[in-house]
Amino acid sequence: MLDAGGATTASVLAGTSRLRDLGLLPIVVTGRSRPGFLRLAGADPLLTLFHPEVLLEDGDVVLDRAGGHCRTAATLPLPAVGQVVRACADVVASCGEGRLVASSRRAAAAYAMAYRIPRRDIDVAAPAGPVSRLVVFDAAPPDVAGTLRRPLNAFDATVFTAAGRGKATGLAELLAERFGEQDLSRVVAFGDGDNDADLLAASRVGVAVQGCSTAARAAARVCLDRPLGAYLETVDLRDLLRCDARRAR
Repeated sequence: MLDAGGATTASVLAGTSRLRDLGLLPIVVTGRSRPGFLRLAGADPLLTLFHPEVLLEDGDVVLDRAGGHCRTAATLPLPAVGQVVRACADVVASCGEGRLVASSRRAAAAYAMAYRIPRRDIDVAAPAGPVSRLVVFDAAPPDVAGTLRRPLNAFDATVFTAAGRGKATGLAELLAERFGEQDLSRVVAFGDGDNDADLLAASRVGVAVQGCSTAARAAARVCLDRPLGAYLETVDLRDLLRCDARRAR
């Protein structure tokens, strides 16, 4: 939805507005942390078109944009947090209310660079309260029971989340809680990264956008060969859902 500078194009804005006119509800599901998401202040015209609750950290944290409050939807087991912090010198934890806490100044600086957020948004302290995610800047972090780990290859880091979690799980929980949906059978999902693959595969229709990762492309039903904005401005996603439902029967 946004370019590298955190801005959106006129066509994406118009296409998202068209979704609302068609009676569809856009929902943001992102891997960004609370500070990383709030940094995108320039995207406000686009964000006002979305559901007011934003799923952060791949669905493990829910941000209420209207009130600015966060709630944690899933947490790492406390013993797992302790094991990682004891074994690794440079760790950043996502704690309650979306607060970022680093075990060292080096970890804070590495995280700020990796996720493009101001260093001042990261405290240097011991993790406190529920922890939804750990980012470890270590070449060989331990295997930890009850966790799911994925590499952040560009920064020689590893992300630990609770086992069994992902964007698909987080969105399914929100839809069930707010709208009484039983599954993702009325969802068209868009994504481009490895962390989008589970959502693209689990939704009725998964759409991989231009420049997507190999995992996202493999999980998607549709792979775009044109800009997202141009697609949203011209395609009726309701027809896409209906056609896919008929094929499923």
